[in-house]
This record gives sequence, C-alpha cells and structure tokens, in this order.
Amino acid sequence: MPQAGGNRWYSEPIRLAKFVTGGVNCWKESPWQGLYKTLLTWEKGRSPAILFDLFFFHRRVSTDQISAIISNDNLTVLENAGILSFSNGEVRSMVRCYPAGNMYFICDPSRDQSDFIYIGWDSDLMVDIAAKYCRGRRFSRLLDLCTGSGVQGLSLSRHSEEAFCADINPRALAMVQANARLNKLKTIQTVHSDLFSNVSGRFDCITANTPYVPHPVGAQLPIGGGDTGIEFTIRLLRELPDRLTDNGISIIYTSDPIVHGKRELIAQVTDELGQLPYRVILIPLFTNNYPMTRAMQEHYDRLNLSGYDDCILIIERGKKYTVEQHQHDSLHYYRTRMDAWLDWRRRAHRS
Repeated sequence: MPQAGGNRWYSEPIRLAKFVTGGVNCWKESPWQGLYKTLLTWEKGRSPAILFDLFFFHRRVSTDQISAIISNDNLTVLENAGILSFSNGEVRSMVRCYPAGNMYFICDPSRDQSDFIYIGWDSDLMVDIAAKYCRGRRFSRLLDLCTGSGVQGLSLSRHSEEAFCADINPRALAMVQANARLNKLKTIQTVHSDLFSNVSGRFDCITANTPYVPHPVGAQLPIGGGDTGIEFTIRLLRELPDRLTDNGISIIYTSDPIVHGKRELIAQVTDELGQLPYRVILIPLFTNNYPMTRAMQEHYDRLNLSGYDDCILIIERGKKYTVEQHQHDSLHYYRTRMDAWLDWRRRAHRS
C-alpha cells in the first residue's frame, strides 16, 4: 500500500470508475495498478502495456518483447540516438515519455541529477486547467516561464502566433526543442532566462509552473520555492503587470502554505497586486503536509508550517481587484485533505 499522503485504498474505487469511463489515466503507482494494467491489456492488447512499462515507468523489458512491437531498424535508430540502451537481453529507455493533452513529451526518467527535467501530475493538471481557461482565445505572443520540458508552452502554442519557452536550465531548452520536433511544432522559440531577465516585451499569455515546495535554504531548483514555497511566485508577480497585456491572462502553478494556521498565498498576492485592476482566481488542487526529508520536517517545525495546498492562480485584467475561488475536482481535493489529516495524526502520534 502507498505511504500516507498518497493514494489510499478508499480513493481507488473512485479512480477505477473514472478509468473505466475514460476520465483518467491510471499510469501511476497505485494499490490496484495490476488491475489497471489487466484492463488495458484486455481492451488494447499487450503491446501498449509493454510500451508504457518501457517509456513511462522506465522499467526494463525483454528485447524479445520490444522487438515484437518496434521494428529492428527503428530500434537501431533509437539506440543510436541514445534513447534506448540494450544489455543482457533487456532494453531500457534513457528518457521518460509522458502523455499530456493530445501530445507526447520526453523528460528525464529520474531525479538523480541536479538539472533533471521533470513532468508529473502537476504538469498534467496544469495542462488541463490552462486549456479550459484559454479555450476560444487567440494570442499574439505567449511566454512559458520555468518551462522545463516545455509541456505548458507547447500545449498552448497552437493558440498563439509566437510561443517563447524560458528557463534558467540550458538542458531544459534543449528538451523543449526536442519536444517541439516530436510534436511537429515549428513556432517555438527558447530563451535562457531567470524569469523575465532575458525576455523582452509584453505577452497575451504568461504561464509558469514555478518551484513551490517549502524548503530549507540551499534547495536546488526545480522544487525549492523558498522558505514557505511561494517566494519564487511572488518574484514573478512583482514583474507581471509590466509584462502582461491589458487583455492577457496568466496561469501560475504554485502553493498555498499554511503558517501558524493561516493561509499565506492570497494575502501576499494582494500585497503585490491589490492596488491594480486584476481578477485573481485561486484553484486549490490537493493538500500536502508530509515533508520528504528530515531537514524539511525541521524546516516545517521552525516556521510552524503545517502544510500547503498545491494550487493554480489565474490572473487577468478586471474592472477592479477581486479574488475568487474555483474548484477543479472538489472530491479529490477534500480526499487529499483527509489524507493530510491522517498523516498529521500519524506524525503526531510518533512524536
């Protein structure tokens, strides 16, 4: 079974129902993962399950299995490109392939290097929510900050005449170009930049999946968002009014930390933007309160930080400054709040 804060047994029937009706893909660690694989194999055959094991889960598969799916000529091309590695009758992928929206993206399969390129559930959620709030819009210029693999910028690029993907990590920019070619997109431009430092002009759409995890000093990007997790987001918001066009929209993935029992995000957003005519929409996604390391636990205790919500901010021009809260999946949100409470009880009991 997963650890506290993950997918608990009582959440699985809901996920299974969504899976059967086509509402969710269940390719992640789960107590019932074997059942999902059986259902997929029954519906689509064995080949998709093998390909997901190889390219999504980064598992070794036998050379005989993969040779029955991919031609030897294509396997040679993938090996020469450094995408596949063969050894002792097995093959493993050197990249992870992640489906998001109607596209596929490659990223690093693990976090073993400091400049790894990550795609995960937060990326997937942001793609879906950005598509919803940008539906029917057309942009002249789009900017994706903290672009990583480029998943946000590329997913919205068909809405825009120009699309710019910016990151401080040079490997990320190379990955963006590879993903643009993979998805046959020719209008993507990459910029080596710390937030807006090397980016000029204004944009109709600005997206950012920011570092948002509360973390002690010295944390390496992409996860460390500062003491409470939102320092990086606030840096972005300070420059946003000068970079967003009057009819523009900004979509930011961040966190809402709970310090001394009070939520911090909207108070700090209001400090930065409250004198300007912006409509701010807060979309809470799920609750986290389980520190990943002992250093993080000590950091939480020192700040009296009891946890945080993963959330998305939508910011666009309005008649005056207003704040709204929208729900994306309220059932999932309150289920994770229960997970967080159970995890807090477990930690409190141990101490």
